[in-house]
Amino acid sequence: MKPILARLTVILLLCFAGNALAAANRPNIILIYSDDHGWADLGAQGVDQDIRTPNLDALAHAGVRFTHGYVSAPQCVPSRAGVITGRYQQRFGVEDNSLGPLPLAELTIAERLKPAGYVTGQVGKWHLELAGKKPQPAFLPLGQGFDEYFTGTMNTFVASHDLQGNRLPNAPQTLTDKRFRCVWQSDAAVSFIGRHARDPFFLYLAYFTPHTPLESPEPWFSQTPAHLPKQRRQAIAMIAAMDDGIGRIRAQLRTQGIETNTLIFFIGDNGAPLKEGAWDGSLNLPLVGEKGMLTDGGIRTPFVAAWPGTLPAGTVYEPPVINLDVAATAVALAGLPHDEKLDGVNLLPFLRGEQTGNPHEALFWRWRSQAAVRADHWKLILLGPQERYLFDLTQPNGETNNLIAQFPQVAADLEKKLMAWNATLPPPGLPRPAHVEDEMFYDAHVRLTGVAAVKHPAKAKGKAVEIPAAGEQGWLGRNCVLSVRDGALRLQPDAGAENHFITRNNLDLAGPVTVTVRLRWPGGGAGGVSWRTQGQKDFSAGQTAKFAAAAVPDWQDVKVPLPAAGHVIHVRLYFSGRTAPEIAAIDLQGATATVSSRWSPKPAASQP
Repeated sequence: MKPILARLTVILLLCFAGNALAAANRPNIILIYSDDHGWADLGAQGVDQDIRTPNLDALAHAGVRFTHGYVSAPQCVPSRAGVITGRYQQRFGVEDNSLGPLPLAELTIAERLKPAGYVTGQVGKWHLELAGKKPQPAFLPLGQGFDEYFTGTMNTFVASHDLQGNRLPNAPQTLTDKRFRCVWQSDAAVSFIGRHARDPFFLYLAYFTPHTPLESPEPWFSQTPAHLPKQRRQAIAMIAAMDDGIGRIRAQLRTQGIETNTLIFFIGDNGAPLKEGAWDGSLNLPLVGEKGMLTDGGIRTPFVAAWPGTLPAGTVYEPPVINLDVAATAVALAGLPHDEKLDGVNLLPFLRGEQTGNPHEALFWRWRSQAAVRADHWKLILLGPQERYLFDLTQPNGETNNLIAQFPQVAADLEKKLMAWNATLPPPGLPRPAHVEDEMFYDAHVRLTGVAAVKHPAKAKGKAVEIPAAGEQGWLGRNCVLSVRDGALRLQPDAGAENHFITRNNLDLAGPVTVTVRLRWPGGGAGGVSWRTQGQKDFSAGQTAKFAAAAVPDWQDVKVPLPAAGHVIHVRLYFSGRTAPEIAAIDLQGATATVSSRWSPKPAASQP
């Protein structure tokens, strides 16, 4: 009851403030959110010549393109919770996709603007309701401050109006439209604008694209380059359909004579997923990482704002901004008092040159077993309780060169900021133990590209331990340090580690697979090989083949058959005990006669 009373109190106060406002024309505000849309897939970025977004490019040329525009999470639900409230979503517990719904005590942008006389509308993906349960109106847009709504992702949606603008009796009603999802979503947005051209309005348009399931919508698919992979062509086509819709929305604003009284934000909700079996065809180039990571590939997205006649046209804005800034900007434009609970910043004074410097002293993230802070051009990432990465984002190699060893004080200062922010969150623990999927992400994009992590000194049994760059022909050590000496791969277990292993991903081995390890383990021991196949996100408990090595002083070959079905894309080679073997070679052989992957000493040498 107390959160509801507090919520009503705030709304009433805002109502009084809104009644006191002059009747001057308050600008319309449109927030457009795309879904799993990589940084490269905006033509104006100039990264990929195959992408075609003429209307979004025109929007950028008419306003501001943010080259360092961030979102508050690398995943759908928390990113949307952040943008619609203007607050770090960790403050109210919506930290990842499993932790919804959006609490009713939190004010949305719609709820903040209604007391100022705004009509509010929502179209497309919401994703802030109770996951996996029958939708409850209180947790849908109709219960979160939106007067009108067309809530849905694919071909059915819950609506207050039909697409011709007629109020539906006994709304909400569920409607069906068989056309490609972006088409009806654009229709709903254009219809809403037409109905409220003479009202100040706030429209939240959340396109469900290029998120999977991938489709081949026409006429856009036929216009994509035929030589590209089908998934890439589908993503380009789906983005083109969205882009056409944005062109229609801008045309409607011009027809209604309100283009110069409308601020539009366009933002991607997070980076594109790239991992095997989940790629939606979008690209994050040249950024490192993907959806699910706090590297820029996961949280830096297409980010544009346009307000013809108010924002300077053709501006490329370099300082970092974040999706949380939309709410603070909207509240200021509505003439409402600033709320200290908002974590965003009103961007207008910075974009118009009325205020200098960076809008933010620092930006923060906490997601699953990752945490990060960006201040100026520096970014610190923590993975699990030990690994730390410091990046200079102004350098061409950006997030491929860990600079902690060269700039330990910079890292320490950033970590102090991160911990101070974290202390304001419920709960303040930072970060959680390493998550298996996060490990896989960093294996693929950071560790195996030669970026060295550094263990936190306070977590490394009294001394700093450098984990060498994972350059051992694709193999990475976990709970151990790898080195090559006298023609053999050697594992030095971390202090107190009972289980240590080496791992390799980015494989493509048709099952069944045979693993042959040439090793020397004078004390003998047991181990196992786990595998993950294409389409599997995690390692399965039933996918481990065990082995035993004899306690002999000489080299021996241990063969481990993996009864894998499908294509093996990731393996882990485990060793139990407090000592580890020396390894002279590792062969991974798929169902064909050719050895698909091999580790052997470099430079080439005869086997021991």
